[in-house]
Amino acid sequence: MTPPIDSPLDQISLFGALERECGIELAYADEEIDATTADHRSAELLSIPRGTALLRIRQLIFSAQGRAIVYVAGLYRSGRHTLRVRRVR
Repeated sequence: MTPPIDSPLDQISLFGALERECGIELAYADEEIDATTADHRSAELLSIPRGTALLRIRQLIFSAQGRAIVYVAGLYRSGRHTLRVRRVR
């Protein structure tokens, strides 16, 4: 079991805390980006009409030992975001 993170996450990087405080070395991420439309819940949360085009981004971040550590899922309004990706470790 990993030790708890002592610092509030609004003041430090989650990835930095995982490495410094939990000893987890992050190595790489697999990411999927596709198009979808807003369902009832996502439309409500984003204050957009149901059926609006969205970008869906799912990311799985792995440790240096190849173990899945973090899963991230996000929905982005395609008309309000530009996606730029640079992955360096």
